[in-house]
Order: sequence, then structure tokens, then C-alpha cells
Amino acid sequence: MSRIEKALEKAVEIRKSVKEVSVGTVTRDQPVSFKGFQVSEAAVNTDMVDKHIVCITDSHSAAAEQYKKLRAKILKATTKNFQNTIMITSADMGEGKTVTAINLAVALANEIDHSVLLIDADLKRPSVHKYLGLENIYGLSDYLMGRASLPDLLIKTGIGKLVLLPAGSCPENPTELLSSDNMRGLVHDMKHRYKDRYIIFDSPPILVTSDSLSLSSYVDGVVLVIQAARTTHKAATSALSQLNGSNILGVVFNNVPSYQAKNLYPYYYLYGNEGYYQKSKNIQQK
Repeated sequence: MSRIEKALEKAVEIRKSVKEVSVGTVTRDQPVSFKGFQVSEAAVNTDMVDKHIVCITDSHSAAAEQYKKLRAKILKATTKNFQNTIMITSADMGEGKTVTAINLAVALANEIDHSVLLIDADLKRPSVHKYLGLENIYGLSDYLMGRASLPDLLIKTGIGKLVLLPAGSCPENPTELLSSDNMRGLVHDMKHRYKDRYIIFDSPPILVTSDSLSLSSYVDGVVLVIQAARTTHKAATSALSQLNGSNILGVVFNNVPSYQAKNLYPYYYLYGNEGYYQKSKNIQQK
């Protein structure tokens, strides 16, 4: 048997021995092409998606309609110069930034003219995968540490034209990774590779960690999520102050109780079955 025949035989044996690796509800198999990147063929199981991701679980609801309105506002603010790299953040934890980021990404991905890459850049407390019913095994941190190439980490969700880059394994130095040349280069590459792609970053809260400050200087725009009856005026002001110099596209005022919305803020939109309201409101940067 020649060397070539032996090599081919060995390759066949190796291929037979390699099993597909199940990742939550996603199966990573032979990668397939997705607009130039090698994206793992995968699909989000909609039955496993958190109910707050209404653009997937209840796409015709009043709540989903508000994210479509948020999408329209984002498109209007960014289309002219195609400011396609957008960071979603909040002042503190638990204010709805991740829910907003995912719903906005899905709404954009379902829009005819654009594809979307959703990146979980909250390396300390990643949660995008949880909302989508997936496991967080490899992702952004592994790319930034040089452990994996980008094509091996992207997940084609099967939701519109949405691709996901999970946060990945928990690093010891998330702040340094997000402020690294690798991160800057990734944002630049993502921005300029395709003219129809939006890149949405779910980033850490501004007042909890400094991780988002570097990222805010790389992206084209920032959306700040504020939760009614939770985010104090002082916290919101402090968050905006720390974002000074960034292009703040607007503020999402989240979880306004229905009785307050009716009596005080009649122009806020219905958000979900719980009777909450939400609105995207442009603000003037100071």
C-alpha cells in the first residue's frame, strides 16, 4: 500500500471516529459558508428561547412591534453614513440591556436589506446564550486569546439573517481583552467587511465595570438602556457622563409600569403582557 493510500485510509478512519458535538440546542457540524465567513450550521430551538425575546417567541405582539419601531429609529439614525457597529449597555445590572440587544438584533435580522452579527461582549456575566436556549462554550474570549479562529465560533441561528458570536469561556482579564488590539481589529473588520451587516454588541453595564469604556470608543454608536423605578437619576447621569465622547444614538426607557405610563407618560409604548411600556428616546449629548 502506497503512502498516499495509507494517508487516505487514515483520514477516513479519523473522520468516522469524529462525532458531532452537541452544544445546547445547537449541533456544530461541518462549517458552511455564510457571506464569506465559515459559520457552523446550527439552529436555535424556538421552544427553548426565553419569553422576553418577543421578536422570536411572539413576533406579532405589541411588544415585538415596539422593537420594530426601535429598529426603524436605529436605521434612520445610522443608514446615511452606515454606522453599523452598535453597543447596547445600561447603567447597572438587570435593566434589560441583553433583552434589548437580542430583540433589536432579531428585528434587524428579519429586515429584508440587512444581515446581523450579535456579539456577547459581556465576558464577566454573559447571558445572550441563556436567552436563546444555548450553552456558552466557545466564543469571543477564545478568539481574543488566540485559542480559536473566528469562523469556528460563529453560530448561524436560523432566525432571519442572524449570526451569533457567544461570549466564550470566562477569562481572567476581560477588561484587557476588550481593550486589546485584537478587539479593535475585530470591530474594524466586522464594520468594513460587508456594507449590509449590522453588528450589535451586548456589553457590560457602564457603572459596574470599565469593560465597556474601551468598546464604546470602537463602535459607531451606543444605546443606553434605563429601567423605570430602578435606574436612579444619579446613575443615569453618571453613565452618560462616562460615555462622554461616544456617539449616543438614544436611550431605551424600559419597564415603565402601565399605571405610570397612562398617568404620566401616555406616549410610551406597550411592552409585553405584564403591562410594561418602552420607548426609544433620542437625547442630546452634553
